Amino acid sequence: MKVRSLLLTLALAFSVALLAGCEFDGGVEQGRCVAFDDQVKTISIVVDVTLDQFNPHYSGGMHTFKLPENPIDMGPVPSVGGLLMINLDKANVQAYDAAAGSVREIPVEFTDVEKNVGSDHPKVKGKTFPVIDKEKQTVTVYSSRLKALATFKVPAEEQSQPSAFWTLGDEMRIAFRNATKGQAGRVMNITKTNIFKR
Repeated sequence: MKVRSLLLTLALAFSVALLAGCEFDGGVEQGRCVAFDDQVKTISIVVDVTLDQFNPHYSGGMHTFKLPENPIDMGPVPSVGGLLMINLDKANVQAYDAAAGSVREIPVEFTDVEKNVGSDHPKVKGKTFPVIDKEKQTVTVYSSRLKALATFKVPAEEQSQPSAFWTLGDEMRIAFRNATKGQAGRVMNITKTNIFKR
């Protein structure tokens, strides 16, 4: 996993360098996609606050970028969702509340957790998440980062939340110039990018 993350970083760093040669003056932000509008050409992410690609913490502010002007600089269209992090060891999840415009930590009761579950596992491959069971008041989600299939009981006050609220948005890395920080130079979809595919 660390090798994959390192190669992704190197790939994006190379892409950034190509944007303006050796004199590139800009940066890269990583975050979970919480909004994507193909009509007005914008993408919004809740950013990582740790700057640690191996252990990101998506609890920063929401940043919106204009999509790259050249389609070749845009990776696969991202899945959008409000769920940002699943904290198995702390019995909570973090989600972006679009109405409030903020990140919330929600205490949950994990009723079932399966670890070391790859994306090709029969319980995951071809399936759509989240799976919401209103009778049991549970939500089942799959995290490719954690390689975990987790089911948790939703607090009473959160049971009216729509499916999108419990959907994990794709992890994104966005390169930009400091002079035009709201304009993405290149967008990489970490979740959907298989750098090992030939």
